[in-house]
Amino acid sequence: MRDIVIFLLLVAAVFIGIGEWRGWYLGVPGTTPVVLYKMDHRAVTDVRTVTRSDMPIRIEGRVRQGTLTVAVTYERPSSFQTGEAALPERVLYEEVFTRGQRVRVDEVFDAGRGIYRVRMTYADVSGTFRFTFPRPSEL
Repeated sequence: MRDIVIFLLLVAAVFIGIGEWRGWYLGVPGTTPVVLYKMDHRAVTDVRTVTRSDMPIRIEGRVRQGTLTVAVTYERPSSFQTGEAALPERVLYEEVFTRGQRVRVDEVFDAGRGIYRVRMTYADVSGTFRFTFPRPSEL
């Protein structure tokens, strides 16, 4: 039992040491909560709609430290089936959250069928964030 406790203490010390030195990022946006600790990171989540022309997006959390920039862009790729040309990427939403602010984005973007990109730019951020996108069967 003593060996297990020593091992767990060593793992905790390494985890805390790396967290203080480099920070850490755990989670997958849209699948699990994302937990950050003193991290500079940029996460991009692409969601392609095929059957619907709108995209509801919900992001919740609190910025405990640092600055978080949330941006949602839309891009329509070209289609050989319909003959439509591609449209360049355009910004639909952008907001900056700083230390102590509550992140609450609950928007429905209606730009048409295409690729919606959610860009989360973390600058020395600590916090927990939850993302909600439609299920793949609804896209």
